[in-house]
Amino acid sequence: MKILNVLTFVLLTTCSISAVFAQNASSAKSVLDKASKTYSSYKTIMADFTLQGENKQENSDFNGKGKVYLVPGSGKFKIEMNDHAIISDGKTQWNVLLDLGEVQITDVNPNDKSINPSNIFNFYTSGYQMNKLGEAKVGLNVLSVIELVPLDKSQNVSKIQLRINNSSGFIHDASVFDKNGNMYTYSLANIEVNKTFSPGIFGFYKHNYPGIEIVDLR
Repeated sequence: MKILNVLTFVLLTTCSISAVFAQNASSAKSVLDKASKTYSSYKTIMADFTLQGENKQENSDFNGKGKVYLVPGSGKFKIEMNDHAIISDGKTQWNVLLDLGEVQITDVNPNDKSINPSNIFNFYTSGYQMNKLGEAKVGLNVLSVIELVPLDKSQNVSKIQLRINNSSGFIHDASVFDKNGNMYTYSLANIEVNKTFSPGIFGFYKHNYPGIEIVDLR
């Protein structure tokens, strides 16, 4: 009888845990779907961002800041930092490395699964186990904390945590953890939408970078 009671307890507990995981996954997807719908509704998005990281191997920290411009759903984006820029027109990508004095040109790979501004709104839809960890408060803002774990265990990324503003649907920040224990956090601020960008903002023009070497990797 005791064995039967124990088995019953284990089965009920397992079912309860499974139900909680399913509920959390459903809640997480609901939050992400809302954020995706919010971003996709705008013609253009412009925001400031900061990047902070911890490198466990080198026992070092780093930080940087910049600006991002993008047109949702088009593959067009531009990231500007002091010594680095990434520009994409949806077909070609230019990786401008000012510290090396070169720009690397590649074709955009439509099957690329890495997270970038062109797929930040929908990358979660496949290849990830998702879970809502709870909520956090930053100032007056209440944020949903969502964790995404890659199903492909060969990836170097171990998990991604997104904090999404419950009121606006905007991503507050995203933290990427790798298998070496390193962490990188991207935070967005001063988000502006439906701005008119200057013509050619998503193209590369050599005269804007005097003396730069072009490395065509296509």
